[in-house]
Amino acid sequence: MQVLTFDFHNTIANCDPWFDLEVRDLPWAVIRYLDCCLPGLDQARVDGAYRQLRLEVIASGNEIDAYEAVGLIFGELNIRADRDRIQGAIDTLMYRTIWATAPVPGAVETVRHLHAAGVKLGVISSAVHHKSLDWMLERLDIASCFDTIVTSASCGFYKSTTAIYDESLRHLSGDAATSIHLGDSLRWDVATAQEAGMTAVWLKTARHETFVTSAPEVTPDLTLQSLEQAGPVLLDLLERTRIPVDA
Repeated sequence: MQVLTFDFHNTIANCDPWFDLEVRDLPWAVIRYLDCCLPGLDQARVDGAYRQLRLEVIASGNEIDAYEAVGLIFGELNIRADRDRIQGAIDTLMYRTIWATAPVPGAVETVRHLHAAGVKLGVISSAVHHKSLDWMLERLDIASCFDTIVTSASCGFYKSTTAIYDESLRHLSGDAATSIHLGDSLRWDVATAQEAGMTAVWLKTARHETFVTSAPEVTPDLTLQSLEQAGPVLLDLLERTRIPVDA
């Protein structure tokens, strides 16, 4: 079956406070929320430990979700807090950021256009807190347009491995050879999706790649400057992708 999947952050929506927690601030924010900082422990040390953990995740391709990650950091730093308190703090902190969710121009209209045309849609996101995507998509009033939402937290794989794409296609009963992924990262949304056998559409933005030191040598199958009026363009690409080259 032919499907189309979207990246989330900077593709469907922006939510910088949430993203900052995801990639940098989460353990320190939990420490402050639970008021459990130890004498002599500062934010730089906590942030450094979390960054190292994230780099290890990317290198291995095996995700560690928000709850486990903060638990590991707390254990490393000898901070005592039970798992339920950690989980409650994380859910609260993440939910407090949702107000900042703003759609990327044209994204909501494009999703609705494709959904109305009968395209099977999914979201594939390297996100350590799955609930946040559910909350943000509901806030944008497009959650019902998607047949599946796969995060690295929910499937256990980061976008540095094709496994997250394979798992998403499995959820959608999708065929990689005729399916499309759209996102704003050359490394995570174009290169890895193409490695998984999908057609990759790059949404060109001014974003700074997180955890990427240099741009990969990769050529998107299609580059979009904006998602405004992108629905018909993507439907055309789906049609061309569906038809064999030698037909």
